[in-house]
Amino acid sequence: MKKSVILLLICSMLMLSFTAFSAKENELLVYHWWTAGGEKVAIDALFEAFLEKYPEYRIVENPVGGGGGGLMRSQIKTMIMAGNPPDTFQITYGTGMIESFTSVLQPIDNLMKDFNVPQDVMDWGRVDGKMYGVPLNIMQSNCLWYNKEIIEEVGIQMPIHSIGEFYVACEKIKNAGYTPLAVGSGMGQGYWIGTLYEAIVSALPNGGEVLNAYYAGEVIPSENETLVEALKTLANIYNNGYINSDFSALTWDQAGQLLATGKAAFFVMGDWTKGLFDASGLKANVDYGYQSFPGSSLFVGHADCFVLPKGVDSQVAKDWLSYLTTAEAETVFCPLKGATPPRLDAPVEGIYDSIAQEIMGKFRDPGVTKILSEFGAPPESYLSLFGTFFSEFFLEPEVNDATLENFDITYEEVFLY
Repeated sequence: MKKSVILLLICSMLMLSFTAFSAKENELLVYHWWTAGGEKVAIDALFEAFLEKYPEYRIVENPVGGGGGGLMRSQIKTMIMAGNPPDTFQITYGTGMIESFTSVLQPIDNLMKDFNVPQDVMDWGRVDGKMYGVPLNIMQSNCLWYNKEIIEEVGIQMPIHSIGEFYVACEKIKNAGYTPLAVGSGMGQGYWIGTLYEAIVSALPNGGEVLNAYYAGEVIPSENETLVEALKTLANIYNNGYINSDFSALTWDQAGQLLATGKAAFFVMGDWTKGLFDASGLKANVDYGYQSFPGSSLFVGHADCFVLPKGVDSQVAKDWLSYLTTAEAETVFCPLKGATPPRLDAPVEGIYDSIAQEIMGKFRDPGVTKILSEFGAPPESYLSLFGTFFSEFFLEPEVNDATLENFDITYEEVFLY
């Protein structure tokens, strides 16, 4: 059978399977990628709270695993091409990602009245002056998590103030028989190495300005000293033996479990990791600790949102999106997810632990510079293309002419094609 015929049959089967999930009246057909640890607990609690408020509705959820939502976004595009969009779906909140979907989305400015969030958060979701997504949670991406028992055993003073101090700490941890830094980039999740790279850039001089220009397609990577220095730092971390040898076989949450089970000391990941740790029975500032990546004063922001596809006019979808703008919805979801509520008037006391409140304080502090992460600021293609770039870089982590040429070519593919 010819390949074209096989592909046609597969597409037809996919379209039929998606059609079978079409929502009926008063049903909310929703797609999301929250399937691990605290994030699953959080979305389940949010669905339950929504149904308590609207008992006449029914939720038909379709969770699609895979960190960052790459697999789910592919399925959504297939559904849209088949003329059968869901009522709503999750995407990363940010100008680059949202702009990649605006051709199939409806503006929802009328559903976001009295949405008390910082101005820059509103700006993150605007494309051509219109809002397309309701941000449900705000997270800090450039976090360094640490296993307190290992840190105390090895005798490392926290917080760590620079990348140089981080090297010293990793060397002590390695000599003590532990993995210094847990990394997971399996199942096509090479972009998590990109998250580590982003955190390194955020700790270098002018890191915020460089990241903003980098994600806007305004630099030549090989000619930017900060971006090249960060790549060299990434190579040093690998070549010094500071990460787990099985990084390419682990997903982000499996890598996080290396810290949770006392096998690794550090983990660089957003504060959704806190939900994973909490769901594993660990306690904040007792079993694990947090600081921004050593040397960084930036808040690298990452957020998730839900959107309204074109062709969807159901009241249940509009009620869902309106509900997500409330402090009630954020307060149900964010403490379990390990995230900060976007609303500035969302309650704090007695709801969030000390680490969550510290991160929330940075988010609400107008003096802290906030920038968008790799998941929201650049176009959608950045994640897949640079996921491949960073995965290949870790096969032979050396910053040479060939590496820098590949860096530039990958960057051009994201922003010029």
